[in-house]
Amino acid sequence: MTRWNQGTPWPRCPPEHGGMPRTSRAAAAFRPGLSTVETLAALALLAVVMASTMPVFVRHGRLLADSRQERVAIEELANQAAWLVALPVDRRAAALATLAPSAVAARRLPGAELTATRGPSPLGDRVVLNLAWHATGRREHPLSLAVWLPAPPEGTP
Repeated sequence: MTRWNQGTPWPRCPPEHGGMPRTSRAAAAFRPGLSTVETLAALALLAVVMASTMPVFVRHGRLLADSRQERVAIEELANQAAWLVALPVDRRAAALATLAPSAVAARRLPGAELTATRGPSPLGDRVVLNLAWHATGRREHPLSLAVWLPAPPEGTP
């Protein structure tokens, strides 16, 4: 059995590459590795992809922060509504006048303001709680939650 490059004065490429001498220009096409042009093209493509996806990641981070704030605001409104329903009838008016966000909501929602409007309804007193804070669009369009307070029993002032 003879070797494929045996007896040649210079090393030859393997037969699957045509058996050409390694020193020829045609053999250079079979060299493993990357050329400078290929490397620069790959880096340019990578830079374009990174530059186009960066705004997506930034927007995603902002949406996550906004959704966390909205979750805290919804929990605050639900807690305030449950607290108002549990209060005795004679203490509700004073509680509505002094309504304020909790310490957690005040810490997580910058500039949080909690307001309430009360009105009559066939189901009892309708109270709408509004929570606004310093975020894009939240001053003009605060989160709202309506709760119906049961009417006092007959015969109570």
